[in-house]
Amino acid sequence: MNETELAYSSFLYYFYNMEIMQNIFGKFENFGLICDSKQRKKISSSIFDRLAYGEVDKTIADADTENFSTAINSIIENNLLKNATLGNPQLSEKITQEILDFVNRAKKEIATTENSFESEKEMIQVFSNSSIPEFNKIWPHTSTFLKENYNRNQIDCGFFDKEFSKVFVNNKRKVIERSFTGIRDHLSEKWQGLLLNKITAWELAIIDKWRIKTANELYKRIEEFNLLKELLEPFSNELGRLFDLSNGNWTKTNFDVLNKYADFLSKDKEIKKLAEMLGRFRIAEKEYEDDLYSKIVIKPNWQIEHAGKSDLIGIKESDDLSSMLPSEAALLSDELLHSIFIKKYAEKKLQTFEYQAKVRSYITEKTVEKKQIEKESAKGPFIICVDTSGSMHGTPEHLAKTLCFAILKLAVRDNRKCYLISFSTKIQMINVTDLKNSIDKTIEFLSMSFHGGTDADPALKESLNLLSTQGYKKADVVLISDFVMNTMSDQVKILIDQQKEMGTKFHSLVIGECGNKKAMTDFDNNWFYDSDNPNGIVTLVQNIRQEF
Repeated sequence: MNETELAYSSFLYYFYNMEIMQNIFGKFENFGLICDSKQRKKISSSIFDRLAYGEVDKTIADADTENFSTAINSIIENNLLKNATLGNPQLSEKITQEILDFVNRAKKEIATTENSFESEKEMIQVFSNSSIPEFNKIWPHTSTFLKENYNRNQIDCGFFDKEFSKVFVNNKRKVIERSFTGIRDHLSEKWQGLLLNKITAWELAIIDKWRIKTANELYKRIEEFNLLKELLEPFSNELGRLFDLSNGNWTKTNFDVLNKYADFLSKDKEIKKLAEMLGRFRIAEKEYEDDLYSKIVIKPNWQIEHAGKSDLIGIKESDDLSSMLPSEAALLSDELLHSIFIKKYAEKKLQTFEYQAKVRSYITEKTVEKKQIEKESAKGPFIICVDTSGSMHGTPEHLAKTLCFAILKLAVRDNRKCYLISFSTKIQMINVTDLKNSIDKTIEFLSMSFHGGTDADPALKESLNLLSTQGYKKADVVLISDFVMNTMSDQVKILIDQQKEMGTKFHSLVIGECGNKKAMTDFDNNWFYDSDNPNGIVTLVQNIRQEF
């Protein structure tokens, strides 16, 4: 991942990161067994940021983690782990939580394990506070204890014996007390340092024991996670959940089974095409919806301005002196008529010319219109019923299992609802959409031996029940079988006819040529696969393609 992608990933998951800090790690941050709440928040965010975004500068000192930083750094610095988590906050969240759990488990053992350090702490406390008379009583026992637990390079009891003896030779009381206190405090400080080192070493041994256990389990699961990711590509949105899966009862057999059918699938491209076609039927039916949109039209408009003098259109009464008729102005030439002019002016009854002008402007008209647009619909859900009876053993079984594996990958890749129902005399359901709870069942299906008789009614009844649920109302049903079976019951036939009236399609993929033709009559399409034909899959795909 380059710097640009990493920066984008950091930005994209910013709020997701904040939610993680507040919720996912809340138990450790509020109730963890080391440090205080503020420091625990710093620890959890540091681990997460280093895993998800490679922020190596967010390291923590031992003093801030109660001796856990070396172990934490050792786990995080594993290249296998870093490559898996970088740019993957979902997986980083899960691994961060596991590291925090390791810290709490190790700290709990440290806190609950009995040790001799408490009694030694009490001895130091008594010794460091002792007076001269008390010292004379406890020194023989203290000296013996120090000789038994520390070598001469750590504490030389012979040296301290001599030093204390020299002090007591002096006859001056104050000198004796001052010298005694100095030697006693020096020994106490040295003893406390050695005890602290001993406690730290003991704690680190416990921490390292848990680190090794956690790291081994974690790295093993990362390897399994990477293998799952490779076998189940392209589950790009399911990586965190795949990591959860690797925490189950996974064995070499599980991976061998997946690897076997992944290998089949990589070699048989036509089965991929077949899986792509199953479930496309609803996509072919275009859906439309009404789209309301605003339409704006701008039109020219002429507005009349009567104050303008562009065009003379007549005569009117007003007090507009600039537009009055000459006859009105003549009234001013005779003094006797002045009063008449003043009166007409005051009453706005002077005869004046009337003008008008037209000014061009624009008006906007807004209307709401409706048109039909093609509705973008999700890829159609589908229900696959797979015959697992004894008559399917051999090539039909191989085809059914490989197709099941292809459908699993296809459904998760396209976020498409899919339900697999295996049947013989009983049925087993696999909700492919629920990846976390379906892979184990899928592996069980891929590992099982086909045996027993054939009864399609229970599988078809389960399909009909699913069709009544919200997520599968527009699903199509595909039944894969050799049709070495009885015809369907009348009750199932009636229910199938009812679903057909609502638009559901029922298809069969018939393997071989020995099937009961009457059992095929209730299906909309019957596609035949000739297991003796080397190009049988190619022919089958071509026949199905004709439906589109």
